[in-house]
This record gives sequence, structure tokens and C-alpha cells, in this order.
Amino acid sequence: MKKFRKSYYNTKWYEFSNKVRKRDNFQCVKCHRERNEVVLQVHHKRYIYGLEPWEYSLSDCITLCKGCHAEEHNLIEPQKGWTLISINDLGGLNGICEREGCGTEIRYEHEVYHPDWGYKNVGSSCIEFLTEEDKRLSSRVLKIYKNIGDFVHQSDWEIGYTKKGKEFIGTTYKHHLIRIYGEEKRYAYQVAIKELGEKWFDWKDVVSVRNKNLNEVKELAYIVARGLTTEKQSEKEILRNIYQRIK
Repeated sequence: MKKFRKSYYNTKWYEFSNKVRKRDNFQCVKCHRERNEVVLQVHHKRYIYGLEPWEYSLSDCITLCKGCHAEEHNLIEPQKGWTLISINDLGGLNGICEREGCGTEIRYEHEVYHPDWGYKNVGSSCIEFLTEEDKRLSSRVLKIYKNIGDFVHQSDWEIGYTKKGKEFIGTTYKHHLIRIYGEEKRYAYQVAIKELGEKWFDWKDVVSVRNKNLNEVKELAYIVARGLTTEKQSEKEILRNIYQRIK
């Protein structure tokens, strides 16, 4: 564990984590507080054995404030994810609210459950707080991050050659094509869009990408392909903002 923690004291981790914070506009993706208000940290949404903290894809990580990060690791009581089990009338102020930091006497005992914290009995005011959906959570952005990560880790890539003999690795996004040319730190990607019912692909320009690893290039190519094909303007804007921050 100590060796793992030491790996974060590294210039490579500093550079990688700063890319994540920049992509997220230097604010917590859950509570939206900014770097001038809170301490921002980078959270790995998944862990892959053998990888150093900076060897992940950007889409595997999100920016969280210190408090939200602690919640993710169950170091402090979570403010969401609770389920109401039952309500009991104790007939008087005969109970104590078990919500962390509360401890007030209660009459109406709400039994709640959290998969990581188990069962608690809390009062009427606290049950509203614990079960309230976190409205500030950027669920759409987080979903897109997940989609990008799933694409990077789960898509199948095959080696191919252009008519001029240039080697590439290629995959599909829905019925569209994505190609990546080159080698580490000197990649380029190309997207080909195919409209339903059409026979031919609309090949877009080859985009050169410098100083990026393969997973980073896959992320960029996926964002472009999805942005070109979605009909939702709000999604296009989200993808455009993400692309600008990580390119």
C-alpha cells in the first residue's frame, strides 16, 4: 500500500491528473465546486492490475473535491444511494437519529439502507437529505465518460492496410468506421461516417495527434465519431467541450 501511494508522488502522475482536471474544467463533477473553493483530486473509477496511476485512460478518471472523493471510497458517510425501508412511530422522542453529525432525538424513525454502509435509523429531516437525488450530479457527462471508457477497453481493433499499403488499426462505432495510423506519440486518426441506406462511407480528414498514447487517441476518435452522428445538440456540446479539454 505504501509503495502504491508513493507512485502518486511522480511528475507523470501530476501531468496526467492535470489533464483530467483540465477536461473537467477544474471543478468537481459531482458538487461542481471549483479549485478556488475546494481541494480537487482525481479519482480512478476502475483499477487495472499492473498499471501505474498515470497509465489509465482519461475516461477512467474523474475530478472530485476532497469530500466527494472520500465518499467514493466510503471514508465518510455518503449523501446519496440510501433506500427507505420503513417508518416507525415511537410514540415520543424515544429515538436518536444515527445520521453522522446529527444525534437529535426523534419520534419518527426512518430505517434506511445503503449497500456500503448497511442500515441506519434517522429522523424526518435527515431522511429527506439522505434520499434526495443529487441534482447537481452531472449524470449525462458521467454517462458519456463511461461510454468512452467502455469503447476504449471493450472495442475490437484489427490491423489493416490502405490501398497505398499504409498500416492502421481499425474498429467500428455502430456502423461507422474508425482508423488509427502511426505509432506512440505520433498517431493520427480518421473517421468514416455511413448514413443508413447509403452504400459509401464519407471519409473525414486524417487528424494528426502528437504526444498522445494509443488509448488517448481512441478516446478522441470516439468523441469525434459520436459527435458527428448524434442528433442531440446538447450531447454535441458536451462532447465538444470534452474534446477541447483533452486534445
